[in-house]
Amino acid sequence: MHKYMLGSRITAIEYYLPKNKENNKTLKKNNPKLNINRIKEKTGINNRYISSENESVIDISIKCSNKIFKKFPKQKIDLILLVTQTSPYRIPTTACILQNKLGLRKDIIAFDINLGCSGFLYALRMTTSLIESKQIKNGLIICADTYTKYISKTNTACRPIFSDAAAAVLVSQCAKNKIGPFELGADGSGADALELPMGSNEIIMHGAKVLTFAMDVVPSNVNLLLKKIKINKNKINKFIFHQASKYILDNINRILSIKKHQTFENYGKVGNTISASIPIALKDASNKNKLNNNNLIIIAGYGVGLSWGSALIKWSKLK
Repeated sequence: MHKYMLGSRITAIEYYLPKNKENNKTLKKNNPKLNINRIKEKTGINNRYISSENESVIDISIKCSNKIFKKFPKQKIDLILLVTQTSPYRIPTTACILQNKLGLRKDIIAFDINLGCSGFLYALRMTTSLIESKQIKNGLIICADTYTKYISKTNTACRPIFSDAAAAVLVSQCAKNKIGPFELGADGSGADALELPMGSNEIIMHGAKVLTFAMDVVPSNVNLLLKKIKINKNKINKFIFHQASKYILDNINRILSIKKHQTFENYGKVGNTISASIPIALKDASNKNKLNNNNLIIIAGYGVGLSWGSALIKWSKLK
């Protein structure tokens, strides 16, 4: 039996965005009555990435995962955890299909999580728990969704916001823990804020409900985490939140009194990429040298469910 260490760290992050890109000019063309200036002002989003007709969650998951395997041997993966709400399969578990298509070992743990914008936090907590309990050494979290397959071009509540994307995150054991603690939560009484009912092909979002939820829950959740870790918010190097929209993030930052230099945002470039948004933001921040070794980072996700979560990360340079 291997001797496991109980610490966890994020070792590598890679992501994939579809080639098809929809800018604000195209959005306006498809919705002539849409006030595109107001959309830009509120969302801050310039581009949305749209998966092709033949491009599924499986395809985009493979593309980002293979980038990880250029840096890390796939035969050392002990867990594949897929976060998605738009799998092309109801049965079987899509993670099992990915195990085969990625050429991973057969003695690994493989399962899906049906969560949206909070999904990365939940997946990260489950992965670190498996490391801490000595079940695995290396876990591969894949956050992938193709929401736009369920958003028509004239759906003005959702089309201006959401992008298709996939992110792969390698979490590995280490001598000193660099992930956690966590604060997670859920409230199903708000389930109708964003939903795709059985038999429907169109995502329904009630923007006012989502906004109220984000304003009420996210700041209090982050404050609970700050209280738990007993660190003053001014000592946190970066707050990297789910990239919902400019309006939501501006208000969360205002309520929490977070300083501009403590934030990182990339929604303008990629849109709202659901559960992949935090990994993509972490990768972009790292690529832009906004994160240094041992920086303290608080991440927070929130969305469909309703569900939410936050965590502290002590940053390490990525592979």
